[in-house]
Amino acid sequence: MSRMQKLLSDFEYIAHHPAQMLQQWKAATGGKAVGIMPIHCAEEVVYAAGMLPIGMWGGQTTISRANEYLQAFCCSIMKAVMEFSLSGAYKNLDAIICPETCDTLRPVPLMLRLSDPDTPVIGLVLPDNRKLQAGIEFTANEYRNIAGQLAKITGKPVTDEALHASIELYNRHHMVMMDFYALAAEHGDVITPYYRHQVVKSSFFIPKDRHLALVEGLTAELRKLPQTSEKRLRVVVTGIMTEPDELLILLDEFGFVIAADDLAQGSRQFRTPTPADPDPYIRLGKRFADFEGCSCVSDPLKLRGKILADMVRTRQADGVIVLIMKFCDPEEYDYPYIKKDIEDAGIPHLYLEIEQQMDSLGQCRTRLQAFAELISRRKWLVAK
Repeated sequence: MSRMQKLLSDFEYIAHHPAQMLQQWKAATGGKAVGIMPIHCAEEVVYAAGMLPIGMWGGQTTISRANEYLQAFCCSIMKAVMEFSLSGAYKNLDAIICPETCDTLRPVPLMLRLSDPDTPVIGLVLPDNRKLQAGIEFTANEYRNIAGQLAKITGKPVTDEALHASIELYNRHHMVMMDFYALAAEHGDVITPYYRHQVVKSSFFIPKDRHLALVEGLTAELRKLPQTSEKRLRVVVTGIMTEPDELLILLDEFGFVIAADDLAQGSRQFRTPTPADPDPYIRLGKRFADFEGCSCVSDPLKLRGKILADMVRTRQADGVIVLIMKFCDPEEYDYPYIKKDIEDAGIPHLYLEIEQQMDSLGQCRTRLQAFAELISRRKWLVAK
C-alpha cells in the first residue's frame, strides 16, 4: 500500500468510526468531549478548554423513536441526531453545544435534555445584526458563556492564552484544508468526491492537530503527482452536505470532480480566517461578522449566488450542483436567489433534493447522468 493509499484509508476509517475515535482519545488522555451541532459553534473554545470537539451531523440510521420528539417535516440530520441520542450513541459526550441557526434547531436543546438528562446541553444564540459592533460583542459574549459552562465541567478556566493558541491552530488547519481543496480538484482520479468527503468529515472526530498533520501529509503526496483532472467535469457543489456516500460514488461514476464547494460541512468551516484582536472572543465574533454566503446566518445582500458564480469562474468549473437537504428551510429559502444569480452568469446548474436516509438513488442517478451529458455537450460546443 502506497503512502497515499494509507492516508486515504486512515481518513475513511476515522470518518466511519467516530465512536471508536472518541473512545480511543478518552482512553489515551482521560479528557472530556463535547458534541458540536452544526454550525458556527466556534470549536476553538472547546479545544482551548482541553476538550475534544465531536461533530454531530446525523448519519444513516433507521428512524423510529425520533418521530416521537420531532415533527414529520424535520430534516433527516436532526432526526438522525435525535435517534442516536435516544439510542445512547452520545453517552460518552460530556456536553453538547447546540446553536439556534434554524427553526428546526430551536427546540432541539430541550429535546436532547429530555432524551439524555445526564448530558449538559449548552445553547448558542447568534445575532442577525452580526456585523455591527454590538453584534460582534454579543457573539463574543455567547462564546464567553460557552467557555464558562465548559469550565464548570472541567474544573479549569479557559484562559485567553489557551484560546489564542487554539485559534491559531484552527487558522492553520483551515488554511491547509483550503490548500487540500485546490489540490484535490486537480487530482480527481485519486481524490474522488467520495475520498474528498472522507478527508473533510474525519476532521470532526479527532483532535485538530492530528488531523492537520494527516492533511499536510496528504497534500505533500498530491504535490508529487501530475495534474489529472483535465478530462473530468468540474463542478461546484453547494448545500449542507454531500451525503449519503452513495451520492458521492455516483458523482465519480459520471466523471465529476468537485472543483470547489459551498457546504456547511465543507468550506463554510474553513474559508473565513479568524482575524487578530487582543480579545480572543472578539476575534471569534469578528470572524462570524466577516463570514458570507451561508443560509444559516443573516445575509440581507443575498451574496451566496454571486459567491458561487465567482467560485465557478475562479476554479474554472463547468457548472453548479445544488444539494438541498429535504425539509431544510434555510437552504430552500436561498435557492431562488442562487438560481437567479448563477443563471444570470450563464452557468448551468442542477437542483437535487437529498436526505441522509435515502431509500433509492435512482432519480439522482438519472438527473446526474443528464447533467453530465448537458455540460459535456456544452464544453464540446465551446471547444468547437
